[in-house]
Amino acid sequence: MGIGVKQGRPLASLLASGFALLALMLSGVASSQDQHPRNKTLMKREWGIEIMYVRQTSAGYMLEFRYKVLDAEKAAALFERQTKPLLTHVDSGAILVVPTPAKTGALRNSNTPIAGNTYWMFFANPGKLVQVGDQVNIDIGEFSADGIFVK
Repeated sequence: MGIGVKQGRPLASLLASGFALLALMLSGVASSQDQHPRNKTLMKREWGIEIMYVRQTSAGYMLEFRYKVLDAEKAAALFERQTKPLLTHVDSGAILVVPTPAKTGALRNSNTPIAGNTYWMFFANPGKLVQVGDQVNIDIGEFSADGIFVK
């Protein structure tokens, strides 16, 4: 006799388990999808960048925003030192900032962008608030990227 399986109904139990596993897998797929393709096209057309990802790094205490510059002139606004990037955690509304250590300065690129290069910026993630699969919004001056899933 199997553990947790009623005798005489192994097929029904197996099917129920299979459906539960399928539902679990599908819910994970839905939450980890990237942005809608039109959002990516808008970023390329208006801001001259392609967002690659936002992911946890430094054991989860930092978030890395990585993007590729396609048009250096359009992307220049993202590199202005006076503009302070903000990352908003959609679920909690918490606003995370780019740290500025005394020895290294802000953990972001602020040199003149070059088309074809990939750039990054790090956001502090105190207490590992933002987790893999969460949605975040990034604002840098007039630039805004909403609904990015954390990898």
